[in-house]
Amino acid sequence: MEKFRLVQPSKLLRPYVKQYWFLAIDNAERSSQRYVPSGCAVLAFHRGDKIYSTLHQEMQPRSSLCGQSVSYTDVVYSGNLNLVMVVFQPVAARVVLGIPMNNLRDKNVDVELLGDASLIELEKWIMETEDNNQCVYLIEQYLLKKLYGFTSERFARMNAVVQSIHNGQQDITELSQSACLGYKQFKRVFAEYTGLNPKEFLQIARFRNALHCLHAGSQIRLNQLAYDWGYCDKSHLIKDFKTFMGYTPKEYLSICDPYSEYLSLFNSVFINGERETKSNRL
Repeated sequence: MEKFRLVQPSKLLRPYVKQYWFLAIDNAERSSQRYVPSGCAVLAFHRGDKIYSTLHQEMQPRSSLCGQSVSYTDVVYSGNLNLVMVVFQPVAARVVLGIPMNNLRDKNVDVELLGDASLIELEKWIMETEDNNQCVYLIEQYLLKKLYGFTSERFARMNAVVQSIHNGQQDITELSQSACLGYKQFKRVFAEYTGLNPKEFLQIARFRNALHCLHAGSQIRLNQLAYDWGYCDKSHLIKDFKTFMGYTPKEYLSICDPYSEYLSLFNSVFINGERETKSNRL
């Protein structure tokens, strides 16, 4: 049985948290899910059996802060998969957890190594709580305490830059000017907040926009899709798809089932790999 649930954050936390995700797969034989770069850091709690990451080539911590990556990874598991994920806004993990995100590039760091006693306590409560609504409450209480009294002009500037990127701005010089920073300083600060340099973030954002449109209308012509999102031609679009998810657009559509809006969102980050389950998928 496979279940996915998405929960929106409370109003106070929307500038910092994009969504809470819950994924549960029961009684699976050796199986895999492909994780595609999302442009966001994730705080992940594994309440089921441990999983193996092909990118890191090791078993993953029970709970971890997952930094940014510019490549896909397959997570391999068997038995029961039960994930609780806090998907941060692109520049928010830096201010919530106080960690320069460029230090976490391509890393999943065990929460016990982050030096945050309250986060370790949160992990304990998440592991002992079966009610996902209660999990959201516990997570939000932790985050609100971390952010109490927080103000940062630099956070506001970086957040505005990300919004400009999502609105179609792709000129890094103009982005640095909008942040009131010199070009080199802007690249350094942007990487500190997002975990990626501006060029990489722009590339992922463009890819994800194209992927969203592909979900919305699978019959769209690739030439038109490439043009709409600023690619030179469809070959560059296909190259990005191969880089970030390991599939061409055509290959990707061939392995995707028709999903609801929420499951389309899920499938834009996790792609089902081969697996056999002891019960039918819901």
